[in-house]
Amino acid sequence: MKKDQNNRDSAIIIPFPGLKDRYYEKGVSSLEAHQFQEAVDLLKQAYQMDSTDPQISAAYLAALYENGDYHDSRQMAEELLKSGVGSFYDVLDIYLMILIQLNDYQQVVSTLKPLFEENEIPPEKAEHFLQLLQLSEKAARNQGVGNSANIEEETSFIHQEQSSQDQLIGLGMLKDKNIHPYLDSLIDMLSAKKVHPFIKTVILTLLQENKIDQFILVEKFDVEKTLSPIELPSVEEIPFFLTVKEQVENELRDHNPVLLEQILDMIKRHSYCLYPFEWEPVNPSVWAAAYRAMGYEIYGESWNSKKLAEFYDIGEEELSTTFAFILKLEEISSTIV
Repeated sequence: MKKDQNNRDSAIIIPFPGLKDRYYEKGVSSLEAHQFQEAVDLLKQAYQMDSTDPQISAAYLAALYENGDYHDSRQMAEELLKSGVGSFYDVLDIYLMILIQLNDYQQVVSTLKPLFEENEIPPEKAEHFLQLLQLSEKAARNQGVGNSANIEEETSFIHQEQSSQDQLIGLGMLKDKNIHPYLDSLIDMLSAKKVHPFIKTVILTLLQENKIDQFILVEKFDVEKTLSPIELPSVEEIPFFLTVKEQVENELRDHNPVLLEQILDMIKRHSYCLYPFEWEPVNPSVWAAAYRAMGYEIYGESWNSKKLAEFYDIGEEELSTTFAFILKLEEISSTIV
């Protein structure tokens, strides 16, 4: 008996006090910094300690989704919806996004239709869910017939009056499909000021993949340019982006690799919003200095614009202007990416 008792005692693991909260807080910080795999690893530890905590569950689900772990996040979302842990409609929102990524449009329809029939959709969610239901019904029909049967109906599939989230969903549904029925609407969106810059880049990428060879007006940040999508390099191939990225890597690789990853992720998001326009000012050192300043801001460290400008051999005014623009890009890109 004594031996059995000792075995049982040795099998009991008592976590350090506050360890769950530390995993959660660090996981959320990683999620906000777009370090999604790290966020998944940390939040998984917190979730295993307390799977009934709604905040931990929601954060872990979001991390799985953002990391592209769609099958795992789908399973978790379905468990949360059944158990009632967390806000039902917040979890449902992520669940529907996961289904879209998995091209399971029929399941979106099967999930939303009963809620509408029973009038259980909150008023603030009704318009978004209704549009998502309509888009999914069309996509599910297209999956069944293999092509678009009604061109006039399909042209309203995506347009500039939708929310950015619904536009992104619609563009995701168009991947690997014939986009010509929607081409006029997509081209109009590229010149519309109300359409998010990130959405415009997704549209340009879609037009590139479909080898659209015609000159199109594109507007971003009050700058207009007429260009042909087929002639554009990819976002990653823009020479200026590569130069800034290389300079930041050279300066931070050995000094602070964690900060380097955060800044590189930031540069990638910002370049995606700016694409396909050239960055202004054209001196990459100005941008490298401004991103270094962002690094100081991320860690709550003080910095002197005059000294930083001298170190990079640039003007203090252009550093301040570029830093302010980066703050704007960060605010814009964080709302959708």
